[in-house]
Amino acid sequence: MQFTDVEYEVCSRGVEIYAIDVSRQTKSKLFICRVANEQQAASLTAQFKEGLPKIKLKKRKIAMKRASIACEKSAVTSANYQDRAAQRQSASRP
Repeated sequence: MQFTDVEYEVCSRGVEIYAIDVSRQTKSKLFICRVANEQQAASLTAQFKEGLPKIKLKKRKIAMKRASIACEKSAVTSANYQDRAAQRQSASRP
């Protein structure tokens, strides 16, 4: 799930702020907090929206680093497998 926006809704106990994911057919919502009035909600929503691109960028960097590490591990494993296969072949030759 990747949160793409932040919105607020007025309810009976105040105003609730949600992070939302609209990248799929269904709209997923994650409750963030509840505030007393719409003015506070609008202010906090704007702040959360500013932070969203920073969070996405950080997640992207982490994903790229993990992919790079996985690629390096795969290359090492492949090289080790090839070395062992070559050793077996040379050992089985008279």
